[in-house]
Amino acid sequence: MLFRKIIFIAFFSALIAGLFLGSLQFLATSKIIYAAEQYEVEEAVATLVANDGHAHQHSNTVWEPKAGTERIAYTFLADVLIAFGHGLLLVSFMVFMLLKFSKPALSWRSGFVVGFGGYLSFYLATVIGLPPEVPGTVAADLEARQLWWALTVIATLVGLTLLYLAPMKFKLLGILALLLPHLIGAPQPELHGYLTTEPNAIVALSQLEHQLLLSTAWVNLAYWLVLGTVSGFLAQKILQQRKTVFLGNSTYN
Repeated sequence: MLFRKIIFIAFFSALIAGLFLGSLQFLATSKIIYAAEQYEVEEAVATLVANDGHAHQHSNTVWEPKAGTERIAYTFLADVLIAFGHGLLLVSFMVFMLLKFSKPALSWRSGFVVGFGGYLSFYLATVIGLPPEVPGTVAADLEARQLWWALTVIATLVGLTLLYLAPMKFKLLGILALLLPHLIGAPQPELHGYLTTEPNAIVALSQLEHQLLLSTAWVNLAYWLVLGTVSGFLAQKILQQRKTVFLGNSTYN
C-alpha cells in the first residue's frame, strides 16, 4: 500500500536526518544552552501567601533527564521523532503534488527544494517573530506563542504552495498568506530581558543569545536539506521504477 511505503520512507529518512540533527546540536547548539543555564535563576520552590497570611511552600520540581549521557540520549531520541513527523509531511506532500498536479518528479533534487521549503516554513518564518531564546529569558505567554507559531507555519506553507502552483493572478494570495502572521505580530513579553539582574550575567546571556540564533539557523538549514534530499531519494527509489510512477490509478497498489 502507498501509505505503508510513505511510512517506510519517512522512518528511514528520519533516522538519518534525526541523528544528523542530534550530532549538529551536540557539537554546536547544546554547548550554548549549557553555558546559558549557568546563569539561569533557580525557581525550584515557589512561595505562596494564603488568605490567612501564612506562607506555604510548594515544590515545582519536574522530571528532567540527568546531565550527561542520559540528556544526550533523550535529545537524539527527540530529534529522530521530530524528524519522523517532518518526514511524513514532506513525503506526503511530494506524493500528493505528483498525484494531483503531476509535478515535481520524485528525486533527491525535488526533495532538496521541498526540504528548503520546510526550512522556510518551520524555522525562518517563525524565527522572525520568535527568535530562539536562551534559558533565563523573559518570554511571552506560552500558549500565545504556540498559536502564533502554528499560524505562521501553516500560512507559510500555504503561501509557498500558492506561489508555486497558482496562476499568476492568484499568486498575490500567496504573498498575503506569507505576510499575514507577521502583520498580526508575534506575542511579546511586557518587558524584554532576562530573569537575572546581575550585569555580567546579562552581558553573557546577550552574547549567548546571538550565538544561539546563528547556530540554530545553520543547523536547521542543514537538517531540513538533508531530510528533504534523503526523502526525495528514497521516494524515487521506492515509488518509481524505470521512470514510470507507481501511483494513483496506474499500476500502484
